[in-house]
Amino acid sequence: MMALLLLLGLALAGPVEDLTLAANPNAPESARMEAFERLVRTGATNISHVAAVAREDKADARERWVAVRVLGKVGGDAARTELLALIKNDMPAMRAAGAQALGDLGDSSLSVALNPLLQDPALIVRAAAAEALGKLRSADSVPALAAALAARDSYYRGSSLWVRRHYVVALGEIGHRSAAGTLVRCLDDADEAVAAEAIRSFERIAGFSFADGRSPTEQREAWKRWGMAQGR
Repeated sequence: MMALLLLLGLALAGPVEDLTLAANPNAPESARMEAFERLVRTGATNISHVAAVAREDKADARERWVAVRVLGKVGGDAARTELLALIKNDMPAMRAAGAQALGDLGDSSLSVALNPLLQDPALIVRAAAAEALGKLRSADSVPALAAALAARDSYYRGSSLWVRRHYVVALGEIGHRSAAGTLVRCLDDADEAVAAEAIRSFERIAGFSFADGRSPTEQREAWKRWGMAQGR
């Protein structure tokens, strides 16, 4: 009987109920995902509710985050307009969610709007922007990511901040050989996470690995030679 009532409740659920369910951390993951997918399907014809929640600063934080991510999955001009406004929101979490959702749209021209977020005061926004740029795969973002890697605010008291690794990952995801010079420098970075990620990014760009029969030091030297050859 209880199972029947639950199924009936899900069948009658609308965007309001689905958004509450999708944002409920205590609900089963399968139920949250089903609610999220229903919101995306509904948004294909009507995004009014999720758009209203996404732009409402007083809305529940979890529901708002879900609403923003739904917009990214729905796509279209209306969702794009909402998300471009959200990356200018006063709340870092909303700027980050908006950036991630823009990456979901898959439109490489959006890199123009996302590149400046690599200089955002909030590290979570910078990381989200890098993730989105990696999805969009625009070579135009390579200089912005290279600049972010070297920027003074990517360090704290001389130590590399965790967000720099995200920039290197994005360069690898973009997959353009114009990143080779930057990645060569990363191979000698004092931050081991950055140096290790540079090798993985080289592997994505080149489509092969130097790992077989080589020590980590030998791999780095091999990638240095390969990377420097790309600029000739």
